[in-house]
Amino acid sequence: MAIYLEVISTQSNSLQSELELARLKAAELSAVVELYHALRGWT
Repeated sequence: MAIYLEVISTQSNSLQSELELARLKAAELSAVVELYHALRGWT
C-alpha cells in the first residue's frame, strides 16, 4: 500500500510541475506579446 501511495504522490507532484510549466510558458508568451506591442507602438 505504501508503494501505491508513493506512486500517486509522485504522479501528483509531476502534474503540479507540468501545470506550473504551462503557467510559466503562458506568462512568457504574454510578456513577448507585450514587448512586441511596446516596440511597435501598439496599444
